[in-house]
Amino acid sequence: MGNLLYLNNEEQTNLELRIVKEYEDGIIPFDLGWNIWISISLIICCIGFVGNGYIIWLLGFQIKRNRFTIFILHLAIADSGFLASIVIYKIHLFTYFLRSNILFLFCAFFSHMMYINANFILTAISIDRCVAVLFPIWHHCSRPKGLSSMVCVLLWISSFLLTGSIALFTNVFGKYNLFGLHFLVTAIVSLPLIILSTLVLFIKVCVKPKQKNQGRLLLMILITLLCFLILAFPLNVLVVILNFFSIQYGPDLRYWREGVLLLSCLNSSINPVIYFLVGRKKRAQTKESVKVILQKNSNPLTRPLQQK
Repeated sequence: MGNLLYLNNEEQTNLELRIVKEYEDGIIPFDLGWNIWISISLIICCIGFVGNGYIIWLLGFQIKRNRFTIFILHLAIADSGFLASIVIYKIHLFTYFLRSNILFLFCAFFSHMMYINANFILTAISIDRCVAVLFPIWHHCSRPKGLSSMVCVLLWISSFLLTGSIALFTNVFGKYNLFGLHFLVTAIVSLPLIILSTLVLFIKVCVKPKQKNQGRLLLMILITLLCFLILAFPLNVLVVILNFFSIQYGPDLRYWREGVLLLSCLNSSINPVIYFLVGRKKRAQTKESVKVILQKNSNPLTRPLQQK
């Protein structure tokens, strides 16, 4: 059986099948530290899933969406999907209930697609905010009204095709050396754009915009981008290293694997917390504080045009 990071790698598959059998036969003793580690990851995923679910409910049914919040909605959906698949994976580590190879491969494919799409959407958000800061008049007056929705649809399709094509080559044609290519492509596309956007937004935040709410919005995006670089990007690095360099997979490597996976889960879980902490006002209720930062002032000149 493979796992959520390295699908159908023959060496790892044989190793994990042996570990599963030894656990079932009682050869490997109960590992308290490992189970505590997995439990912490599971708790973080569940909390993050609830938080992103709240954002989906808020933007899907309570707030009239605008150009900016459409991106936030799709990011929350992608993060929720990623966290849900990781929850299934963590439960599997306790029970080994994913006996069917097809079910396991589907879970892996789904988690990869959601993770990559979240990276793409965050990249689109960073570019959108940079354009709004650098070219505010064009962004407000000339930017196509339905551009956010079209970009999100294209990103979902791209994530599906990229992940699906790699899964096809690795699992159907046995091209195991290609696995991890979609993580490499994501890193090459997203990392330079996100770093550049982070620098631009950092300079803008330091300048202290005249509009207080606009400054809070930029701060929210800046913190989100920094969290991605610190927490989520190590997963891309580890997968690329393990699949493009001659590194032997061993039992100890699972701690590195679960460590970077935990960081990615924390990144997907922390966005709703960022929205609340940056958007809150004194004596404001949670719902209202999140509404302030998500619904208002998403354009540096005036309120954004609203769109369904």
